[in-house]
Amino acid sequence: MFNYLKPSGIQADETRYPIIDYIRVFAIFLMVVFHLAWDLNIFKFVSINFQKDPFWFWLPRFIVTLFLISMGMSMAIVYRSKIDSKKVWKRVAKIGIFAILISGFTYFAFPRNWIYFGTLHCIAICSILALPFLRTPKLNLILAVLFPVLYWILKIRFVPWSKSLKIVSMDYIPLHPWLGMVLLGIAMSHFEIHKLLLTHKPPKWILWCSKHSLEIYLIHQGLLYGLVYLLYMTLRNF
Repeated sequence: MFNYLKPSGIQADETRYPIIDYIRVFAIFLMVVFHLAWDLNIFKFVSINFQKDPFWFWLPRFIVTLFLISMGMSMAIVYRSKIDSKKVWKRVAKIGIFAILISGFTYFAFPRNWIYFGTLHCIAICSILALPFLRTPKLNLILAVLFPVLYWILKIRFVPWSKSLKIVSMDYIPLHPWLGMVLLGIAMSHFEIHKLLLTHKPPKWILWCSKHSLEIYLIHQGLLYGLVYLLYMTLRNF
């Protein structure tokens, strides 16, 4: 099945790079943990301040970093010989459709916190913006450090339109600084980081989760929320 969190055709040859699978699956695991904690907090099973608690503030940012690094590494591998424009635009279109659907659903379901530029939005645009950097690993490393420094330390941000919306999105992943993490993944592939564990064969469940990362991304939160809600209603009746 097509995996939208990585370029189409990735590892279509006989060589598979387990390190990319492990990074992606680790990100999936942490994502599930974070959203479970989020849902438990909504129904008052736990008390977490996701903006002020350092661990819970930085955890989702670490998760996005892992996803985008694995994406960058995959792009460098897929497009190492040539860039297939048809595959690029097909991928962008499909990811974009899911991104728009997420925006539409959250706009009506959570109008105060709807997702106007989340993870999939960022991945779709970065899939295009990162293409000119496929052969510039040293520049990529510089930008991968510079972007976060400008964003979090110097508070210099290149997407001012986000502030005009006056809402706190449930998932806001702006191109700056996150494009830098895709560029970091591209640079890591140039330095052959993707060849770590090359002779290692991951368990089948790791490969399955990696190949179905989009499906897991799209459905896991609904399932978790439903289970926590069911638990809440069950305990409420006792």
